[in-house]
Order: sequence, then structure tokens, then C-alpha cells
Amino acid sequence: MFREVPSVWITRLLHPKLVVLVVTKDDEKVNAMAAAWCMPVSVKPPLVVVSISPKRYTYKLIKRKKEFTINVMSLDKMREVHICGTISGVKVDKIERAGLRLLKSTKIETPGLEDAIAVIECTLFNSVEAGDHELFIGQVVAARVRSDTFVNGVYCIDKVRLLYHLGGDMYTTTSSEVYRPT
Repeated sequence: MFREVPSVWITRLLHPKLVVLVVTKDDEKVNAMAAAWCMPVSVKPPLVVVSISPKRYTYKLIKRKKEFTINVMSLDKMREVHICGTISGVKVDKIERAGLRLLKSTKIETPGLEDAIAVIECTLFNSVEAGDHELFIGQVVAARVRSDTFVNGVYCIDKVRLLYHLGGDMYTTTSSEVYRPT
């Protein structure tokens, strides 16, 4: 039996989602925002999209700087991710508050995070208004991953526990089991 779901919960029907930290920079200030609405949208050219509300400080920084990094995080960084997802970076240095370490990017000014499993450097390819959010499409100009966590194009889920957002302050992670259709 099915039951109706209020529209406010529709996003949760599509969770859990991988949590990333979107890092932006303006002059000398670096900011990080937790985001679960992020995914690849093209292989050639390599494009990723992140959905961000115009109310967010990160939104303004991406509009201004036209670049950002996407940082894939693991379960052991849940507290740090939650800090970056629950306070504004307008007056608070979230990087410092969360105790995160910056990693110099190879192609853009905006840094990645040393604490991440993977860092994807993006320049702004396009943006599209979508209801109460804007889709920032980033062209991937560089990508790095911790070598012990990614083999033959897939994460080694027996070695890394990716962080997924269920909703609110609830998170989950990957299992070590892998399934294939028969």
C-alpha cells in the first residue's frame, strides 16, 4: 500500500544522497557548504551540477568568482560536514570552525580540502534557475582522489565509508556488500 507524501518531503524520497562540501573563495576568504544535490551531467565535456539556493553565501561566491571545488567526504568527517551545512559563512570561518585543512588546487584559485576523499576542481560552465534553487554547472578542469580508495574507476567501499545524507541531521554510509544483477 502507498501513502501520499507532502511536497516538502519529495526530496527525501530521493535520499540518501552522497554529501559533498562545495568550497568557494572570495579574495582571501574560503567557505565550505554541505550539499547533497550534486551529480555528474556530462562526460564530454566533463560537467557536474550542484543545486544551491540564492539565499546561501556559497551562491554569491560562485556567481562572483565563477569557480568552485567539490569535495567528497567520508563518514569520519560527518561532524565537520554538519558544521558546514548548518551555519552561514558570512560571519563565521566555517573552515576554521570545522577544523578542515585546505588543499591547493592545481588549475583554479579556489582550494579543495585535504580532508576529502576526492577533490573536483570546476569552473562555472553555466547556471540555470530552477525554482527556489539555481543549478551551477561546473566544467571539471582537474580531479584527484586518494589512491587507496579508488581502483578501476570505482570506490573501494571496503576501505572508505562514503557519507550520505538522509535528511536533517541524519546520515548514513555505504555497506561493504556489492550486488550485481544475475
